[in-house]
Parts: sequence; structure tokens; C-alpha cells
Amino acid sequence: MGTRELLCKFNWCGSLALMNKVLIVSLHETSEITSLLTKNMFEIVQENPDFIVCYGGDGTVLFAERIFPGIPKLIVKKSNGCRKCDYALSDASTVLSRIKAGNYEMQKMIKLETSFEDRKLIGLNEIQVHVKLPIHAIRFTVSLDGRKHVDLIGDGVIVATPFGSTGYYKSTGGTPFEKGIGISFNNLHNKKVESFVASESATVKVKINREPALAFADNNPRSIELKENSQIIIKKSIETATFIQMGKPPREHATLN
Repeated sequence: MGTRELLCKFNWCGSLALMNKVLIVSLHETSEITSLLTKNMFEIVQENPDFIVCYGGDGTVLFAERIFPGIPKLIVKKSNGCRKCDYALSDASTVLSRIKAGNYEMQKMIKLETSFEDRKLIGLNEIQVHVKLPIHAIRFTVSLDGRKHVDLIGDGVIVATPFGSTGYYKSTGGTPFEKGIGISFNNLHNKKVESFVASESATVKVKINREPALAFADNNPRSIELKENSQIIIKKSIETATFIQMGKPPREHATLN
């Protein structure tokens, strides 16, 4: 599949823009990546970038998408331990030269959202409902698309995207997937419910029956407090994340079909 066909598939029809202005997001020392960007004649800016270089690991990517939603992102590995980083620093020079020449592709990834009263959270990896007080378990119910799990007792539930399916979702028993929305349960005490993948259009309802809980999105420090008898809905967001690729889906990332 050529560049134009791929972009049309993800609603990016038209000519690829030549991107010049770049903003670096990193918690690490950035002299090496800065040098490579300068060498490839990119303009490093602090606002209104054409694209963003996420130089680091999973947390850097999630932070960058939260602060700069929707802006195309290039992920450059800082260490071998970051599962969602697409390109090693040793590949960066070649990748940047291709971006400079307009020889790249864009991939859109879904996000999830939830809202309660006047608060809203959006996540690229996952939205989770978790017990507020670790000395207690919550009693809760999860329902979606005619499927209902009642009287659950445990630490909570994780609702993940394909992008996030190699993260917390996987660590709680889920298997990485390429399309849909994944549901995984965190430390259930009274029942064994296997993780599963629902349709991308599914609406996941989580009702808290006993004990307070918190809803989180990715590594966002903000949360939504849920009291007894509260219910939230988790669903696909209208927002998407966009990542720069060199014509082949990166390792451990899912392709939207």
C-alpha cells in the first residue's frame, strides 16, 4: 500500500506536508537528538510545531499526547525498556531525513474517553477504574453490548486501546490486540473473568456498588472520584493520536484495519 492509499485509509488524503518545525518532549538530556534535528535542517520550536519528537519511553509519549493532542509524533527510543517506542536513536538520522523529504506515513490510533458530572478524561493507552483506598476492595458491575458482569469484587477494571494493549492491560492478563477495545479485570477476588476484546464502538458502563473508586486515564495525575452508586461510561473518543511512520507499522504497535 502506497503513502496516499494509507493516508486515505486513515482520513489523511491529500499531499503530505513538508514538516519543518519540531518540538522535543523528553525528561532526558536532549543534546543528541537536538544535534540530529539541527543536522537535518529542522527548526526547533517551543510552540506551534509541525510535529513532535517524543524522546524517551511510554510515559513521555502519553504526556506529549495529553499536552499536545493530535499533533503528529515521532517516537525515538531512549532505552530498550520502552515497549511503545518506534525508532532507536541510531535510526533517527535516517528517519529524520525521510521526514524532511516528505517520505513518511501517518498512522492514527484511537483514544478512549470518560466523563462524570463536569469532569472528563481522555486516554491513549487506557482508562481504568481503581479502588480509592488500597485497604479495601470495590464492588462493581461492568456491562457492554448486552454483556454484563455483576457483583465483582476487586481492585477495578482496565479498558484499553490497541496502542495500550501491551501495557497495564497486558500486565493484568490481557493479550495484545490490533483492533477494538480491551477489557481486563484487576485482582478480582470472588470470580475469574477472562480479559476480552469488544467492538471499537462498544460503550462500557462501570457502576460502583460499594466503596469509593477513582477513574484514571494513562499517566494523567488528574482523576475522577466515584462514590457508591456512581456510574461512568467509557467509549471511543472523537480524538485520535497521530504517529509518524516509515512505511511499516512499528514493532509492538497495532495497525487500525
